[in-house]
Amino acid sequence: MTAWLVQNMIWASALMLVVLAIRLPVARWLGAGAAYALWLAPALRFVLPPLPERAAGMLPETAIVIGIDGAAPVAAATGANWLTILIAVWAAGATAFLIRQWRTYRAFLAELSLTSRSIGAHAGLPLMESDAVQGPVALGLLDRRIVVPADFATRYGEAERALALDHEAIHHRRGDIWWNHLALGLLALNWFNPVAWLAFRAYRADQELACDAAVTAARPAEARHDYAEALVKSVSPARPVTAAPLNQVDQLKRRLKMLKTHRRSALRSLAGIAAVVALTGTGAMLGSAGIAHPHPEEGKQARRERIVIMTDRQGEAREHADRFERRVEIRRGPNGEVLAPDCPEGARRTNVDEGGDNQRARIVLCSRSETTPAQHAEHLRRARDRLARSDDLSAETRARILAHLDREIARLRGQ
Repeated sequence: MTAWLVQNMIWASALMLVVLAIRLPVARWLGAGAAYALWLAPALRFVLPPLPERAAGMLPETAIVIGIDGAAPVAAATGANWLTILIAVWAAGATAFLIRQWRTYRAFLAELSLTSRSIGAHAGLPLMESDAVQGPVALGLLDRRIVVPADFATRYGEAERALALDHEAIHHRRGDIWWNHLALGLLALNWFNPVAWLAFRAYRADQELACDAAVTAARPAEARHDYAEALVKSVSPARPVTAAPLNQVDQLKRRLKMLKTHRRSALRSLAGIAAVVALTGTGAMLGSAGIAHPHPEEGKQARRERIVIMTDRQGEAREHADRFERRVEIRRGPNGEVLAPDCPEGARRTNVDEGGDNQRARIVLCSRSETTPAQHAEHLRRARDRLARSDDLSAETRARILAHLDREIARLRGQ
């Protein structure tokens, strides 16, 4: 679980950097909506499970499966302790971040409740006014509403009011408030990551530009002028990130500049969809264990061997397959002893039983049935060399297993 989370964080951060690098030209060439949709790629990469390491039914040329009674712990206590500390610090930071955001949001709602009053509806959404806001704000996951300043009817012209309210209604229609909560959760998990903070800020800016485009793309020039006036009048300080105010002060200059570029085109829309699909698909595949790059020291042939070591430690089972780690079920015999698992169907199996009563290694050598003895010996030699470099076994156990593998290799070569 920890390895999967760390891997996804790394790949998601890489995709965030890609989106940060291309979002501005994508907005100019393909539209603000396409730039906003690009953020789906790192979000999906962060939550996607890893793909299977190899396709079902594929059998490595040689697998060494070792079940060990009484083996030493796989990880040193010091390493485990440091890992526990790091996880605790990460969890504490994420929790503190979410608590702070929740308290900020609750304080904002309390401030609204003191002066808010209903003034009707817009696009099927309750419309409220309050002294607590300086410009229109969309908020609420289930209790969806639009809140406007108390002087909304006098400070904004009729056309400006309609465009500003359309902007907030689009936020609700597109589910932007839900997306903001999801983005906030991902930021909490990445609270230590400066790339994630830059990405979140850019994501919110792109969200507002996409909403601007949806409001103005098909409207005439005079409507864009009215909309620009509404943006200027709606400049407000930062609000809780889960809400969607019409205009925060740090975004005004770029949004006014981009108003001239928003236009609708079927070709731009198709190109934007293609760009988003390509980036999302590439990110999903590149971050998956199923096509992860091999270790530089491992050749193409070496990836076809597999060494799995299972240790029975305080009732837990651990399996090491290449560099990936996952839980497996320990099989036991009638006397409670650990049994090595069976080979896949159709494989050639060689059994080994090494060691004494205190530490006994039960080994199964699995290989493809069509391999010749010489090929089998060569596969075992490569696997034996990898096992010799492994730190997952005690020196005594590893020496005994390597000695048996040497005897088995010599026997196969003599056939």
